[in-house]
Amino acid sequence: MSERLDETATVVLVTFTTGDRLDDYQQHRSVSVPILIDADREVYRAYGLGRGKLRDVWGWATLRRYAQILRTSGVRHGLSEMSGGTEDTRQLGGDFVIAPDGTIAWSHRGNGPADRPSVDAIVGAVERATP
Repeated sequence: MSERLDETATVVLVTFTTGDRLDDYQQHRSVSVPILIDADREVYRAYGLGRGKLRDVWGWATLRRYAQILRTSGVRHGLSEMSGGTEDTRQLGGDFVIAPDGTIAWSHRGNGPADRPSVDAIVGAVERATP
């Protein structure tokens, strides 16, 4: 996605992983964008990202997503991609587009790990938010 937005926006990942785990986090997920650490989850709370209910986080949508990872990546690589569940698996994530004036121009607050917007939805939101 960041390749599609190089001239238009800066893509940043905010995570609640700890500083001592950041290198492993980056390597495991092949992240090529800047990463900001929010270990206390102040940003998560400020953006209204709470913790999911157990049934939502570990429901059928999540199991389908894991099956898709195994199918497309192969069992060995897929299991590696899904490993590392050492953090709060109930913390909900989100995607946000911040307009040049600092306001939230678009948001998607996930209901679980499988609830993600499409890249096209995010790119479209960036295009609408930038002059």
